[in-house]
Amino acid sequence: MEKRVDVFSRKEAAKYLGVCVTTLDRLDIPHTRVRHRVFYKQSVLNKWFDTQPETKGSGKHEQD
Repeated sequence: MEKRVDVFSRKEAAKYLGVCVTTLDRLDIPHTRVRHRVFYKQSVLNKWFDTQPETKGSGKHEQD
């Protein structure tokens, strides 16, 4: 069976977004659950990411 590249497991989705799995679980991102497994569509992750407000950051690494 060939794996679909546009569907991610929890671990793959977390890596794609650059967060840990625990953080991913806390985010309100639509997903599909098949028994005990959770899957995320890449298009849904992209849409969710694009709708998040941009923040300026903590200022620690910004140049004055």
